[in-house]
Amino acid sequence: MQNCSSSSSDPVNSQNENFPHSDGNTYFKSTEKVVIEVYYEPGAEPYDGAMGSGKFYWEILQDNLGAIFQFRSAAPELVVPKVLSDMTAIPAQGKTDWTSAEINSLNAQFKGAESTSKEAHFYIYFLNGHFNDGETKPNTIGVSLGGTPIIAIFKDVIQDAGFLPNGPVAKFVEQSTLVHEMGHALGFVNNGVPMASPHQDTEHGAHTTNSDCVMYWLNEGTSDLSDFVRDYISTGNTVMWGDEVLEDAKAFSQ
Repeated sequence: MQNCSSSSSDPVNSQNENFPHSDGNTYFKSTEKVVIEVYYEPGAEPYDGAMGSGKFYWEILQDNLGAIFQFRSAAPELVVPKVLSDMTAIPAQGKTDWTSAEINSLNAQFKGAESTSKEAHFYIYFLNGHFNDGETKPNTIGVSLGGTPIIAIFKDVIQDAGFLPNGPVAKFVEQSTLVHEMGHALGFVNNGVPMASPHQDTEHGAHTTNSDCVMYWLNEGTSDLSDFVRDYISTGNTVMWGDEVLEDAKAFSQ
């Protein structure tokens, strides 16, 4: 498995000069609205639509955001697109590899509204090609750029994994990757949001030792992640955080 986050040295709770409101204190103590902006290249369109139950696949991300913000005295309003028509197509970039700097530059070109202390925006890009942190990472599905609200999903990795393209596993894998990377962007594990109890897998960075949690390090690549999501498909449960991460959020929320 490959590292899912960029190698930035900036912690999520630092005051990044380009993203001054991207920090755990804002997300868990003051923001009144969380907006998910989604952009995609041709050929890298996110999976959308509804499950057999009628629930939209993108409600998986929304349910997990709701669960992590439930401990706020006033939970923020969540704005999560559900269908492709609510997302933004961008021109094909003609790239096979993406560095963190290139993803950051892409966001500077296409992002919508800026975050404020009361309204947090996250920018998610569905891209063709693979992540490159000095070498190509063919198994990295997604990255969260440290110290920023930017996430990239590499559609080629999902498409090359052999899942049925219209089957539920591929769609759950995509959504659970989004939840995992949003976890990093929000400050987990010990990545800006302090731990309420020790559960960081320090050998693998900002990940938990709980293998049943979406923030476990092996739950970021196609083979282990597909096993992880099958349990959620069979039960209908969509909240993927482990108890330890939820306790972190509870202790840090205001």
